[in-house]
Amino acid sequence: MLHFVDVETTGLRPWDGQEIIEIAIITEHGDGRVERYCTKLKPTRLEFAEVKALEVNGYNTEDWAHAPYMSEKVGEIYNILRKGIIVGHNVSFDCLFIDFELERYGLGKCSYSKVDTITLAHEHLLPVGVRSVGLKGIRKYMGWSLDGAHTALVDAEDCRRLYHALIRRSWFPKGMATLVPKSIVH
Repeated sequence: MLHFVDVETTGLRPWDGQEIIEIAIITEHGDGRVERYCTKLKPTRLEFAEVKALEVNGYNTEDWAHAPYMSEKVGEIYNILRKGIIVGHNVSFDCLFIDFELERYGLGKCSYSKVDTITLAHEHLLPVGVRSVGLKGIRKYMGWSLDGAHTALVDAEDCRRLYHALIRRSWFPKGMATLVPKSIVH
């Protein structure tokens, strides 16, 4: 089971009171089923938020007015992530915040098995001319839309799309697949 994860946060440091304000998890089951979980989370420590982070994530009190609190959703998040492989674009950042919240509520950590699509992008995209392995740079290179960037579900969907493109080598321009050993080209 693969869990494609993205979080939007109020900053970079959960130990300084910054928190998750949106999380998306797209789960691919071995039988081909795909499940999507996405929720905004009402912040409880806005006094510790970084203004730039709130701007990037589009936070406003109106859109988050009816959002649940982390305390209401942490059990669901844990139950989804406790088994399987977590895939993310800079997955250590997402798991840093997720694990901080899970431990805060006494649930332990999420899965220890992780795949980082930034690492895959370094390996497969930099050699063919991608200038930035951030999602924005990859979206531009691949011709993907930038609409909805920095929303958890769109970023998780694009992480999933990137993972499958790189794993299957389907993104290679015509003729580029010859740079990859035939034994690993699907």
